[in-house]
Amino acid sequence: MTEHDPVVVEPITPHTPEPETPSPGPQSVQPPPAAEAPSHPVDPVRAAAGRLGGQRVHELVRLGLEYEREHGLKAGRQRQKQLIQLGRRYEQEHGLAASKPRRRKKGDVWKEFLAALARVVKPAHRRALEHLVASVQPAHPVEG
Repeated sequence: MTEHDPVVVEPITPHTPEPETPSPGPQSVQPPPAAEAPSHPVDPVRAAAGRLGGQRVHELVRLGLEYEREHGLKAGRQRQKQLIQLGRRYEQEHGLAASKPRRRKKGDVWKEFLAALARVVKPAHRRALEHLVASVQPAHPVEG
């Protein structure tokens, strides 16, 4: 080899030992990891409510597409939100909107609070609380 001969440099590869395979035996055999169950229990009522909410959104999207077809509209940028709004408008125009459930009529808030408190307070304090509830209630209810 002379000074003017080209020098070929081969890349150095680090020597990595091959991983050892464990010897087959009853102790080393493990089943493949299964899908782990959720760490918290799923509330079936909330799961059902979530499914119903999803179905409602899909129905509103379908009605929104129908509204676009009827009125010759183009798609907007915020597609999902726009379709839900148009679905609600379609329901109003065609009389499909479900009535919202009415709230139950509320009584005297303080009276309800003190009655609930009387149920959970210690028995030693219950008599004093009952006197307080009696003082809050009017002697002659006003009809209106």
